[in-house]
Formats: sequence, structure tokens, C-alpha cells
Amino acid sequence: MIIWLASYPKSGNTWLRSFLVSYYFSNDGNFRFEDLSRIPDYPNKIFFDENIDIKNIKKGEIYKYWESTQNNIRKKKKAKFIKTHNSLKPINNIPFTKSKNTLGVVHIVRDPRNVITSIKNHFGFSDYEMALNYMQTEGAYMEGEDNARYAIVDSWKTHFISWMKNQSLKRISIRYEDLVNAPEKEFSKVVEFVDALLNIKVGLNEDKFIKSLNSTKFDILQKGEEEGKFSENVIRNEKKVKFFNMGPKNNWKTVLPKDIQIKMNDYYKEDLKNLGYEDY
Repeated sequence: MIIWLASYPKSGNTWLRSFLVSYYFSNDGNFRFEDLSRIPDYPNKIFFDENIDIKNIKKGEIYKYWESTQNNIRKKKKAKFIKTHNSLKPINNIPFTKSKNTLGVVHIVRDPRNVITSIKNHFGFSDYEMALNYMQTEGAYMEGEDNARYAIVDSWKTHFISWMKNQSLKRISIRYEDLVNAPEKEFSKVVEFVDALLNIKVGLNEDKFIKSLNSTKFDILQKGEEEGKFSENVIRNEKKVKFFNMGPKNNWKTVLPKDIQIKMNDYYKEDLKNLGYEDY
């Protein structure tokens, strides 16, 4: 059964993964970059039968393999954390996942006005208009050689609504900004939720919890990347694109051009209001 870590790209998923591998997969609560592989992303070639060459899957057709690959995970009869940037919106009446394969969902949402700067950097868009167009495109996908090949993310709006409005899956939704402002409170909610899914009844291991928090702070992750310990960078023009770029310092009020601020405040007004974000 799958515990999904679901988010639109550049919304804090890797931070969440880092914390979870520290708390659930280490003996002491200290984060190690090599442990990130314990929570793989999806779609990913490791979940496909050997007779299927994932490189031959056409753009937008990954949905044909959703159920079969997730059935394979369920048949192993073990709970497994899996990261995804996929939208939960069905394609041709085929759902991204089913309750028979999903134990629960930890969903992260982030203010789109802060997401856009990270999207621009991560995908190498030349300006904010291109980044905004991507964020507003239905059916938008991510392409990679092996990992997240053609993951269908949809628009930022469709993505978060698809996960938050679903009633068939056990889910906790958290805001990236709340993780930043109150990490102990928010991550403890995540542990409580996951422990309930896994039927763990011993309660919070406070010492391990604090070590997991402290060893996955943004500046520590950023330093580790600078030291070459992070292996998930996008390669562009034969150079690694910085992954842990701005983090909590990414403030749309000071970073975004005024015209983009106005466009996003207008376009996302109701979403920002419903999610409790300010200055919409």
C-alpha cells in the first residue's frame, strides 16, 4: 500500500521526504542524503515490469500504466512512501490511484506566487511569463529520462484542488509556509497522521523528532547540495541546476516583478483566499 507524498513541483516535497527518512528510516534521527532513495518518485522505471521500456511511453500516455504499476506495489504487502508531482485528476476516466492501492496521502500546497520563482529556476524558463504559462497549463507534464517521466502535473490550480477535494483517500494537507513558520507543530501532525496509517501506537519519539527537524533545516540541505551530496539535480547545458535555491527566503513581495504580482493576485484571488494566503 502506498503513502503518497503529493505536491505540485517545487512545493516542499523533498524537504518532507528528508524529514520522513530521518524519522522513520534512521536509528538516530539524523538525515543522510543517501536515504532519500528510500522514498522514490512516481512515475519511475523501477515500478514497471521489465518487459516495458519506459522510454517508449509517449507524452501524456503514462496514465495507461498507473493501475498496473501500483497493483505491483500493493502485492508486496508493505506500506511504502512514494513521492509524486502528479495531479489526481483522472485521464480518460482512469484515476491516478485507487483506494485499494493507497493507504493515505500527505499533501503539501505552497503559495503559487512563491512557487513560480522556483519553477522558473528549475525548468530554466527565460522569464516569469513562461513560468506562469506553465503553471496555468492543463495537462502540463514533467519529463525525465527515468524518474518522473511524463508525470502529469496539470496546472497549479487543478493540481491542488484535485488532491484537496478527493474524499475517497485518507489525507492530510499542509501548507509549505506553515512548515516554515511552525515546523515542530506541523511535522508532528504529519507523524501523528502517518503513525495512525501504520498503526504505530508508541507515540512521538521526541528526541528522534527534534534531531530529524534539526538535521533537515534548509541551510543544511543547501550546504549538502553544495558539497555534492544531493543527486537529484536537473542537468542543463551540462551543469547542475541548483535545487535548494532560495527556500524560505523566496518572498514573492520582494522577488516578483510588479506586473506578475498583479496578474497572479488577480488570477488566483479565490484560491489564495480559500487557502488563507494574504494580500490576494
